[in-house]
This record gives sequence, structure tokens and C-alpha cells, in this order.
Amino acid sequence: MNLYEAVYNRKSVRHYKMELLPQEFFRNLRKFEQGLQSFTPEIKHSVELFNAMDGEARIKGLFHVKAPYYMVFFSEPGEYAALNAGYLLEQIVLYMTSRGVGTCYQGMAKTVGLQGPAGMDPVMVVAFGYADEKLHRESFRAKRLPLKELCVFKEDSTEETRLMLQAARLAPSAFNRQPWRFIVYQNRIHVFARKEPIPLRSKEDRIEFDMGIMLSHVTLAAEECWRDVEFARKENLAAREMRSNQYFMSILLA
Repeated sequence: MNLYEAVYNRKSVRHYKMELLPQEFFRNLRKFEQGLQSFTPEIKHSVELFNAMDGEARIKGLFHVKAPYYMVFFSEPGEYAALNAGYLLEQIVLYMTSRGVGTCYQGMAKTVGLQGPAGMDPVMVVAFGYADEKLHRESFRAKRLPLKELCVFKEDSTEETRLMLQAARLAPSAFNRQPWRFIVYQNRIHVFARKEPIPLRSKEDRIEFDMGIMLSHVTLAAEECWRDVEFARKENLAAREMRSNQYFMSILLA
């Protein structure tokens, strides 16, 4: 299973076997993580892994999942720092899925006594380990809005564009809110964010993190279709006032 295939099979795992993962898994994971391309390379980040069975990690918070391991993404502050975290972390999560390891985002988790590099703050916690439940899920069972409710098609879209949108549709998000909406042309997709409050966390950071997850799915689908994509912000769209949505970014298809 590659990462694109994992997009269609990954599910949140909330029950884990309290068992050790092999050291080879961690070596391969580090190699994979170090080879990833950041969305914002100028913002430094660090991915730290903690063994909860050895007492290395103390995670608290609402909806906290008990797991043998936790991964914490630390980042410097900066523009699109949360987006970059979601963009990178989702690829790591999909890599774990492809290697038979379950994962679950801990959006309300609080780290207790876990220190990251100087100048970096924790952005997201992910529980992981061997699943004590079904690891994969068929994509049709995912509780997601259909494309017709997420997209406005201004022009006929290509098969590749629809594959990218389907991958975007399957992206996980806080409380499964799916904050993204799309206006679709043949050579570009304008991405908008729903104006909805998200409790107990900065709305802007949470939406931006979720958008990073979604854009990682678009990138993986584009690579699967041998298409190049670029991400850009169109200031003429950003200046428009809209009642229900706010312009976020554009996806340019080469």
C-alpha cells in the first residue's frame, strides 16, 4: 500500500494493543520523515516520538485516547505554521497506515512535561501503535459530504481533477466538520474555508491545520496522476467579503 492508497483506507484507531513496535519501524519512519518536503520550508519544525509504556509521555485532555506511543509535532510560529504541520503530519500518519500501524489525531490533547526544541511549541499530538480493532476502512464508509455539496464546478473537470477532489474529500478534520469548499475550473481550484466556530482551540489554527491535511491529500493524488500542482494565494479573491465562506488558497494545475 502506498500513501495515496492509504488515503482511501485510513481510519482513526481508538483502541490499541499495549505492545512495542519493532525498532526497524522507527528507523524507516525517521528516514521517511526526513525526506518530506515542507509546505513552508522557512519554518522549522520537529517531530518527537514518545513511548508511553516507558513513562516518556503524559497526555491529557478531552477525548484522550490511551495508546502505547504518541507523536508530537513541534513548530516555530509563523505564517502557515499550522498548515505546514497538517501537511507534513498527515503524510507521516498515512505512512504509518501503509505499514500496518494505527493512528488517531488528538486535537484537544495537552502534553504534560514534554519538551520540544527551543522556540517551538506543540501543534498536534497523534496516538499510534498496533490497533486492537479494525485498522482499515473502505472509503465508501467514510462519513463525508459528497462532492456536489463541497464543490461548485464552473467548467468541466478532468478525471485527474476529480481524483484530487475525491482525495481532498476524504481528509480528516476536527469533529469531521470538513471546513473546505471548492470552486473548480479546468486548470485551477479555489479553496474556501467555512466560517464556523471550533470550540476549545484557536479557530484559525485548527482550520489551517485541517487545510494542511487536505492539501497533502491533493498533492498525493496529483502525484498519482503524474500532474504538477502549485499553491498560491490570490489577493483579489482574498479581498472579497463572503457571508458563509472565506477564501483560503488556490490550487493551480499544470
